[in-house]
Amino acid sequence: MSAPGAEEAAAIAASGLTIYDDLTSSPELLYSVPSLEARLQASLVGLDLGYPLRTRSVVAKAAVARSLGYPVPKSFRRVRPRFPGQNVDVFVQKSDNLQVWNEELEPSRRYVLLRVGADDKVTDVRVLTGEALALLDRTGTLTSKYQAKRKSGRSGSHLVVETDTQQLIDRLQPSHAVAAITLASQRAADLPVPGAVLSVAEVARRLFRLVGSTLHDPGVDQERLRGAGLQRLVCESLGLRDYSEMGQFPDIRSQALEVKLQTSSTIDLGLVSPDSGEPAAEIPGLSHRDVRYAVVFAAPVPPREVSITAVVVTTGAAFFDEFQRFEGRVKNTKLQIPLPKSLFEQSA
Repeated sequence: MSAPGAEEAAAIAASGLTIYDDLTSSPELLYSVPSLEARLQASLVGLDLGYPLRTRSVVAKAAVARSLGYPVPKSFRRVRPRFPGQNVDVFVQKSDNLQVWNEELEPSRRYVLLRVGADDKVTDVRVLTGEALALLDRTGTLTSKYQAKRKSGRSGSHLVVETDTQQLIDRLQPSHAVAAITLASQRAADLPVPGAVLSVAEVARRLFRLVGSTLHDPGVDQERLRGAGLQRLVCESLGLRDYSEMGQFPDIRSQALEVKLQTSSTIDLGLVSPDSGEPAAEIPGLSHRDVRYAVVFAAPVPPREVSITAVVVTTGAAFFDEFQRFEGRVKNTKLQIPLPKSLFEQSA
């Protein structure tokens, strides 16, 4: 069996292209996020990066270029992203604080995070889009976020649209009746498999059962932990394997489902509007508008719980049939994103 991404790397090597060459006319040479991550994990884990910072950066980028099938340039240009052809930037992470200097996150850019251990060797590799990184931020420091709230007069649980987008139907063949054993084999972070994805109507039917359930509330400053608790409940309701925090977009990637826990009226939507036709980089073949959204409303229950009061399920395309978009974006400047410790704890 060939190593992950070996065919893509061989095709790129045979093309004679460099990391700076555009792939618009050769889309087959563009790695998907999952194949990019698998390729770099297979190639770079164990790489020694015990060098001064500037040298370490060059060595890391050279290793990424070789792994992907590209020739290593004599010098790396000062361009953003550093690998324009693959829309990739590379970060060496010895700490849990990601710092992006002098620019905003780009939603579709792929951010390669090389985790380095105490011995300066790469222990793991994760690839996240800018949109996925935005979901990791709970500090309010990101440069741009779309926001929305439920339209006036709307309340209770609601399925906004009865059918999925045609693109999702064509790509994933969703069904009302996916076998329980098939669902039980899926993790939240897995890629969706055609024929193994529940329809939006069935997702809603299962998630409406969550109304009345309670979650542990770790505190108002621990929104991410509350969200992870909800996602575990969602996985259980959908019949999936135990949830594990992998930092992916959408949260339940195997079901093309993004989950929002709302204890306030303002919904943070990240860097891309749900109805956008921009490709969802972590699910090849789909756009953001094809992703399904479960907006879960909850109320605090003293002393340390929240109770689910309503669930709204929609496609991204129909999101603003139920919700009102805030005009403009929230603007800030500082870009420091705390990475959850579980991000690099890959599940077997």
